[in-house]
Amino acid sequence: MRLKPLIAAALASLCGAALIQPAAQADGPPSPAPGTHLMLDAASAPSLSTVQRWQQASPYSAIAVYLPVNLRVDNRHDKVQANLTADWVQAVRAGGWQVLPIYVGLQAPHKCDSGTFHYLSNDATKAAQQGRAAAVDAVGAAQSLGITAGAPIVYDMEAYASGCSKAMRAFYSAWTTKLHALGRQSGIYGSRNSTITDVAALPGHGQAAPDAVWVATASGQAQTASLPPLPDGTWPGKRLNQFNLGVTRSYGGASVNIDESAVDDAVWDTTAPTIGLPAQANATTRSSYLFDWTGSDTGGSGVARYEIRTKEAAFGRSLGHWSKPIKLGHSQRRVRLSSGEQWCAQVRATDHAGNRSHWSRRTCTARFADDRALHAAGHWRRAHNGSAYQHTTTVARHKGLTLSTGTARFRSIGVLLHGTGTVDVLIGHRKVGTLSGSGLLWLHLSSTHHGVLRLRTVSHAKVAVDGLALLGV
Repeated sequence: MRLKPLIAAALASLCGAALIQPAAQADGPPSPAPGTHLMLDAASAPSLSTVQRWQQASPYSAIAVYLPVNLRVDNRHDKVQANLTADWVQAVRAGGWQVLPIYVGLQAPHKCDSGTFHYLSNDATKAAQQGRAAAVDAVGAAQSLGITAGAPIVYDMEAYASGCSKAMRAFYSAWTTKLHALGRQSGIYGSRNSTITDVAALPGHGQAAPDAVWVATASGQAQTASLPPLPDGTWPGKRLNQFNLGVTRSYGGASVNIDESAVDDAVWDTTAPTIGLPAQANATTRSSYLFDWTGSDTGGSGVARYEIRTKEAAFGRSLGHWSKPIKLGHSQRRVRLSSGEQWCAQVRATDHAGNRSHWSRRTCTARFADDRALHAAGHWRRAHNGSAYQHTTTVARHKGLTLSTGTARFRSIGVLLHGTGTVDVLIGHRKVGTLSGSGLLWLHLSSTHHGVLRLRTVSHAKVAVDGLALLGV
């Protein structure tokens, strides 16, 4: 990033001269490689009018900004933010640019850094504590600017000498872990010879790695595919390359001194998660029912939480209104169902970038009411049967006998039926279907009906009804 000239000169031997020297002025930046786009950053956020002119005329589609930082760890130096406000961020986004937040806090331990910084501890345990504290401060600063979703928060760690890698890895890992706990993505920026070398080593040490890595190369090449020391293929879609430092560009009559980066398109997670609903049982004989689902997030930040809302109805009754959503950190919900009760649910997911899915399709199940919930007309016989639902069944061997509900609301009818006979299904006195066979049999109607449901035998063959389930959808 942008250090005072004396600091930059002192670090030249650590970063390589090419990294420190400003890029030569040109008519404009090179075209970004496929799958990437151009981003600029400046020591201080330009005025909104300048940004808006650049949005109309320049090739950039993102801007990085420096967050307000706790004064005890403030290493922004010359980064005076007279323009950076929540309204500025909102207006820049409305103009079509993404906004990437940068946090410049404590720098490498004094043992490895001769700059005039506030320093990290060289003790790994203390450095991890400082990483967590930095994450909390950064999230608060980002939220104060309305930067609540869509981008990682990037820690700016300037170049440092060897000898502090253990503490630095502990800091980076804690920074990422805490950001994830706070529902944000993590990013780290720095020099190839120090910061990025230690970041690349995090997975090999079993430590939490950032979601995105921003490498300062000053290479003049607007690409992210080859960024040593990052092994090729690592951090796919989550790479940034600061390929030009200290160039002055002019667009729309406004000139700004900037750094330029190529950014993978997928760095910005603007894609909502998706919900997968496996085939659910339409009815159950159990009093305890496990409703589960899956969530996935192709945007890369990962599912952070789920919400579920429900409707319930007693046997044959109308479903009420959706309940108030309940937040869950897991993808299942166990419910207790009384006899004949119908239960429906919808689920939605929110990722760590704050993107939220639509409610899933409604899925419902019902617990069977046993045969004793039905009114028997004619020569039906109630019998005990150890293998039947609730150990009871209602048996008929005559034609034209009916079992009926009270007035009910339903669209699907599930019957636990046994024997060799057949039953007609009637709503009131109108036949709507026929069920025959043995086991759980379903009749799905084209629309919801409200009335008395009747099961009527059509022959003298044996019919045994163990239970009935009604679904309103």
